[in-house]
Amino acid sequence: MADETNNNDAASQPQQIIAMADQRPLLEYIDDETKDGHTDAPEPALTGIGYKHGATPSLAWYGRQLVLRRKLILGLLLIFIFSYFLIGPADVLDLEAVQVHHHSNVLDMEAVDLNPTQPLLLTTIEHTTNPMQTSITPMPQGYLVYSNHCRIVDLDPFKREVMRHFKRVSYKPCQTRPPLTRVHYDGTAQRYILSMESTALASYKKGSALSCCYMGVERASETDVNYTSCQKFKGSAQLSNSTDSIIVKCKTDKERVYINGHPTVPERVAVRERLERWAHKDRSRRVPSVLMIGIDSISRVNLIRAMPKTAQYLYDEDWFELAGYNKVDDNTFPNIMALMVGYNLTNAMKHCNPYKVNGLDKCNFIWKLFQEHGYVTAYGEDAIKINTFNYLKKGFQQPPVDYYLRPYLSAAEKLLGGNIVLGLPHCVGFETEAEHVYNYAQEFAKRYRNDSFFGFFWTNTHSHSDISQTSSMDDYLRGYLQRLVAQGTMEHSIVVFFSDHGLRFGPTRATWSGHLEERLPFLFIWLPPFVRQTHPEFVEALRQNRNRLTTPYDLHMTLKHILTLSGRSGSLKSLGGAKDCPQCQSLLLPVPLNRSCQDVAIEDHWCTCWAYDSVYKNSKTVRQLAKRVVHYLNDYINNFRNGSLAHLCVPLSLQSVSAAYKAHPNDIDAGHVQIYWLIFYTAPNKALYEATVRYNSQLPEEDNLLVTGSVSRLNTYSGEADCMNDFAIKKYCYCRHKGA
Repeated sequence: MADETNNNDAASQPQQIIAMADQRPLLEYIDDETKDGHTDAPEPALTGIGYKHGATPSLAWYGRQLVLRRKLILGLLLIFIFSYFLIGPADVLDLEAVQVHHHSNVLDMEAVDLNPTQPLLLTTIEHTTNPMQTSITPMPQGYLVYSNHCRIVDLDPFKREVMRHFKRVSYKPCQTRPPLTRVHYDGTAQRYILSMESTALASYKKGSALSCCYMGVERASETDVNYTSCQKFKGSAQLSNSTDSIIVKCKTDKERVYINGHPTVPERVAVRERLERWAHKDRSRRVPSVLMIGIDSISRVNLIRAMPKTAQYLYDEDWFELAGYNKVDDNTFPNIMALMVGYNLTNAMKHCNPYKVNGLDKCNFIWKLFQEHGYVTAYGEDAIKINTFNYLKKGFQQPPVDYYLRPYLSAAEKLLGGNIVLGLPHCVGFETEAEHVYNYAQEFAKRYRNDSFFGFFWTNTHSHSDISQTSSMDDYLRGYLQRLVAQGTMEHSIVVFFSDHGLRFGPTRATWSGHLEERLPFLFIWLPPFVRQTHPEFVEALRQNRNRLTTPYDLHMTLKHILTLSGRSGSLKSLGGAKDCPQCQSLLLPVPLNRSCQDVAIEDHWCTCWAYDSVYKNSKTVRQLAKRVVHYLNDYINNFRNGSLAHLCVPLSLQSVSAAYKAHPNDIDAGHVQIYWLIFYTAPNKALYEATVRYNSQLPEEDNLLVTGSVSRLNTYSGEADCMNDFAIKKYCYCRHKGA
């Protein structure tokens, strides 16, 4: 999903953080001081200035004592108020915080008694002749990854700096009445049947006869659809296999009373011939299918926070979590391209240019590789205006897969009615738009459960714009995964449940937790029983890799590895590596413990392996670095596309530095390189940016600064950059003419 369309509130100023600091509340230190044994001594009945033992206290003495006690009470009250604002209110029962037993640490982690002042001695993984007896290195509690080169902190999902912005949202059905029609696949006729639901008929007839018809939806282009003439039917109708989806309308003599849509997965001769041709070569070999279910902008921690029932189900049902999964770039498009093609953004723009007609069609997506090796393929994504391959891009000239949901959702968004939540379609007809995608994925997997398939399904609408909204889908998604089990999908398929990154905008993003969450999306993998039995080494590798640094490039290699299991391709080596991460590998093989971000093509700006110390934000060095980053942004705009767009944007200047931090990475370059993380405002657009720079004071000025990764925008720019249609520089542009 194209994350550039942010509509969130302005980001609040980030809190300063001290790496590895003791973060106990102030009141705990006060409590510690009352445990030294002195509090048991009895106090005299009367004490104070001007009192002599045995003497009768005067009225003046009582007056002085009253003043002193009032000052004492006032002082304690001020201390309490200061402490309250410093650490927040005392933790009480929080109905928004639903605990998940998520086993955040590797096996035996709790047995490690780590002295934080001493370095932890790590041992490497010890391989034995039995692949199921591989020992897993213990690591200290509080870390997802801990090695000499990478230490990723295990965040508290219910940290107060985040929970003050989180509120659980209830699921609300889109319609109070049940749908009047449904479709189901008739295996004998090999056709979909459209039928009326007799139990729902009374809700629509209203004493008048109903007249119903359906029209097919046909793809005209990536942005347009055509409709066939509306064919009347009574009771039921058999649909043509040339029809991918339909819109149904019913009316009485007075008014239209019903409209709904139904996407289908019809039988296709060319697809069936491909499946049978490759199945004949398999000679009874079981070939795993692949089902990928992605949700935009959900960090690992927010999955636990917002969807605890879904998260608990994943842990309880023995899905394999990759807790050290780190994104490789800013938004959805480059992270999905790393996964689906193995390219970074530079090569994706060069070899799969989404601005050019046919640019994406020429790209070697992983679904093409599966299709070439006898799989049936499908792709569906909600919120058509901001689809991953369409927002400010040309999209596909030809359907990229065998079954493409976009034409149906284009028609559904236009015709079915619904509502908008947080700037995106929510209800579309009788279901949320996300449910349209999930149900289509379920139908696709059901239709081809006895064949080999590759399905990629992505949702944006309940997660992109807000930290809380996705909590409304918790019960649904847990039930959805259970329905996949019930229909047999999990018996034959490797399922990847994942995200691209965490929330990228708004007040939560401006916190320390939000900084890490944005870079650490969730990733779970399901292996079907027959794969676990025939490849126990995959099970052990995934367990080891739970607490290893991993990336979308590794997931790309994993998909290629899965393809080799079919026996339909050559070796994994013959399929080629991830072009822009030569050291990345399949997650079905043990990942090296001592990986660094540099090893796996994660630039400094996106790397979560380092701790940072707060530094004085208005120091001469920090302000100079911030000014040079702003100069870098202006140069970037001036040079982009040979300067052809520069005239549209106002040059930026540094307004203020909001916060500054310096890293103490685990494998920093030798010499005088220092890594700074800067958060600053620019004028005149009042934009809040975040940048990571490498600074070497020993080099000449023209060579001593390197901006790593892209510069992140942390607050909204809706209405500021409407003149710019290029997503690469939109977040840096402040249009000279607003509304252009």
